[in-house]
Amino acid sequence: MKKLLYLNIILIVLILVAGVGEFYAYNFPIPFDLIRNFKDYGIQYYLIILLIIGLLASLIESVKIKKYNFKNKFLCVFLTLNCLLLGFLVFEGSSEYIKRSKALTLLEDKYIKQAEKDIENDNVTYKFAGGFTVPVDNEETENKIDSICKNYGVTYFNTGCIIDFMDLKAQEKYQETVQPYLIKRNGKNCELKMRSEIEKIKTDL
Repeated sequence: MKKLLYLNIILIVLILVAGVGEFYAYNFPIPFDLIRNFKDYGIQYYLIILLIIGLLASLIESVKIKKYNFKNKFLCVFLTLNCLLLGFLVFEGSSEYIKRSKALTLLEDKYIKQAEKDIENDNVTYKFAGGFTVPVDNEETENKIDSICKNYGVTYFNTGCIIDFMDLKAQEKYQETVQPYLIKRNGKNCELKMRSEIEKIKTDL
């Protein structure tokens, strides 16, 4: 009976781990942060499922099985049902991860092609999210900032408040592709130089 008990405990731990894995599979490529995202895992739902499985096991164990007492029958049925749950979670999580990985690869290829096109046109566009930028005090200053960016062959585009981690991750390929071009075009530390020029204009307001 001890062996069955230990197997059930191990299985419950694996189910909770699989639940966390499934959460990240459905949110891939969200950054992994076990503590910060603990409340998002929905572990309480898995505990409720385990409770329901326990109740089902109690009902099923009423079936007469030779050479098995009440506790052994319960642990056997509980173990079997938990194995099915674990298999389902692993299947769902792995399927979703593969699906989202393929989607990310396609999106990365799209950004690489866009980067190559923007390099040809000498107009690199950096997209960013997180809300609207704070407007500068006057149109003249805004035009000066735009002029500096264009001088470095860069344009910034605000995509709005909604943050799409899939899109953000794919944009890294865009940045990796255009970075050597910008360094060759503007020299090393060109981004720092550009930001320094922009900050100088803002401080002179």
